[in-house]
Amino acid sequence: MGKKLSTPLRIAAAVLGAAALTSTAFTTTAQAASAGGASARACGYYETSDTAYYGHCGSRNAIIEIDLDWTTTERYQCVPPGETNLGSTDDIDYAHYIGDC
Repeated sequence: MGKKLSTPLRIAAAVLGAAALTSTAFTTTAQAASAGGASARACGYYETSDTAYYGHCGSRNAIIEIDLDWTTTERYQCVPPGETNLGSTDDIDYAHYIGDC
């Protein structure tokens, strides 16, 4: 029969095991979310590797403020419910809901 671990070693082993499982679960979830590319079910601003999107989950058109990279200028756009391609992530930094349009 194997040697028993002391209480501190058992606790350390349990913590490391839990951390490894959490890390694996997070990585798997992140890969699953990005594997299909942009998702029409996503709400708000999100990006793929090179494209910025805004997913509007409301039932009316919405005006969004789009923050442009490398400048203090913003752009405003009326978007319908669903997914809207905003352009390249090289040009778009973030977007958020302002109100209905």
